[in-house]
Amino acid sequence: MTLFRFGLLALVVAVVFSTAVGCGGDDDDDSSGDDVSSDDDDSADDDDSSDDDTVDDDTTDDDSVDDDTSDDDTATDDDTADDDIEYADDYIAPWPQQNIPPRVYDESPSAGPLRVKAEEYDQWNLDWHQPYYGGIVETDFVSTDYDEVANYYYWNDSTEWTGVYLTSQAMRYYVTGEAQAKANVLKAASMLSGNLHVTGRPGFLARYHAPKDPLIYQGDEWCDSNEGEQDRCHRVESGEYAGDWWWGETSRDMYNGWFLGLGMAFDLVDDEDMREQIRMDMAEVLDELISTDWVIIDEAGEPTTKAPQVQPPFRISWLLIGYHVTGHARFADQLRPLLLNDYRKTFGFAMINFFNRYVEYFGHCLSHEFFYNWLRLSKVYFSPDDAAFFAELFETRAHEPVRLTHNAFFNAVYMSQGAYDPEAESPDPYLGQLIEDLTDFRPAPNYQYYLPDRDPDSYTLDPVSVLLGDLSDQYPGLFDLIFGHFHYQALEAFPIPEQCSTDFLFQRNPFQIYACGADRPTHVFAGVDYLIGYWMAAYHGFVTKDM
Repeated sequence: MTLFRFGLLALVVAVVFSTAVGCGGDDDDDSSGDDVSSDDDDSADDDDSSDDDTVDDDTTDDDSVDDDTSDDDTATDDDTADDDIEYADDYIAPWPQQNIPPRVYDESPSAGPLRVKAEEYDQWNLDWHQPYYGGIVETDFVSTDYDEVANYYYWNDSTEWTGVYLTSQAMRYYVTGEAQAKANVLKAASMLSGNLHVTGRPGFLARYHAPKDPLIYQGDEWCDSNEGEQDRCHRVESGEYAGDWWWGETSRDMYNGWFLGLGMAFDLVDDEDMREQIRMDMAEVLDELISTDWVIIDEAGEPTTKAPQVQPPFRISWLLIGYHVTGHARFADQLRPLLLNDYRKTFGFAMINFFNRYVEYFGHCLSHEFFYNWLRLSKVYFSPDDAAFFAELFETRAHEPVRLTHNAFFNAVYMSQGAYDPEAESPDPYLGQLIEDLTDFRPAPNYQYYLPDRDPDSYTLDPVSVLLGDLSDQYPGLFDLIFGHFHYQALEAFPIPEQCSTDFLFQRNPFQIYACGADRPTHVFAGVDYLIGYWMAAYHGFVTKDM
């Protein structure tokens, strides 16, 4: 083995001992290694801290000790009207603040192809993928007539995808004002509240809950079994939820979708009963997590078996949403230590995303979920310096590794909350790829399909994937234990039609070169991926109704 490979192996082993964050997926177990590069800029005196203005960096419009002259806030410099305010290191703006785009969307044109596809997915989801109380599931049909359910399937990640669906419908309602969109929001928000209260433990969420219907529940013996995954099943014998069952061992991924969806529903949907329920539920969940030092504790009083540790990027996002929703000073008090400049290195280490490109790709999805509200609310609650630091953290750690990789969700988050400049390039590659990906997305019903190995002449191998794949084959015990197995993959992302069929397309690896999926036209995915991509783009004005 070469010296270079020994060095890389040593680096890999070292990296896994740092804290890492990822995105939602099968069971959420985010990669323990993500990327911090050697040129990390989170030093003690960077990112506009109180000692940022050094002797040689004061340009004509820089805020150094002596540059605040009468011409400081000119039209030609970058200083805003409040640039001479001194902010405390842990500054939080008085509650409440708001950051919602104005309602300027034109609903008068006839629907174009992208809107028609969204309308079809909206109706398909309502009809077939939110049975009982409204949680998102996949559906097996009796035949390709798609008129009779054989059974409902894969509720394991329902809380996350219900939260993402709720976000799409809140944005749809804000754009269109449709009564059905509001009804969808209220149903999904109620489901997510039920997932909190059905478990019987304050502050602990279920992954899913429903009545004991044979289409989704395989019987008491199945539920009571302790074999395999079935210890996740719990029957409710008494109380408000008597006769129901729920699925447990809940991970931080589920909480992430829960906070995303309820935070957006609170801001965009005018229903005070729902808002009050969200206030109470968020306070309950956050109080529980604070009391357990940010470890998710299950109904038995033990840490869940799947991703129980809530890392700093999740914490700050959830606390900020909770403070925004409730106004409780105790949540602001929890936020302040996370805003100290001395804490910035912790975020730097916690946002190491390199290995998520190669294993546990869903880690990128989680980070875009929690950054959406984190960034939009940072702009109104945090100091300009802190907001800029978090924006840079998103830019370099969360989005850069997946920039322009045929992912409409990531693209919409970046275009709305990141450093997107539509005037920077012509034609605009971000808008161009967003429209391309929404156009290429399969229409409803989004059934499971098989993809063969990609044509070797259609891609270039990623050399890093080759190196890691070879090491993974040579040292399977080490690599599989820490990361999972590495596989060769393409250097550039494949377009949407050449990506694997899956529950939520935008959390799956678009660089995969090997065969995937299965020919199962009666197994249908919920389409939440298209809905969040389309309605977030519409909400922020990147697509118009007639497109």
